[in-house]
Amino acid sequence: MKNFSVTVIFENGKMVPVSFELNNREYEVKRIPIVFERIDGGRKYLCFGVDTGGALVELRLDRENLQFTVCNFQPV
Repeated sequence: MKNFSVTVIFENGKMVPVSFELNNREYEVKRIPIVFERIDGGRKYLCFGVDTGGALVELRLDRENLQFTVCNFQPV
């Protein structure tokens, strides 16, 4: 995905996304109501359901190559 990056911090031994940039726009993560694991085609992903205050977004981290993707972007 072009023009996409995620900023994370490590807090109490856990990775926490704090913002992401998508299509040259920066979004601040206001809260993370859900974190879950997904297996798709034999690959393992760590998924963060994040709320930006204007959209609900699923950020998916591929555990093999440590790359994030946006799987779902729902403006509210």
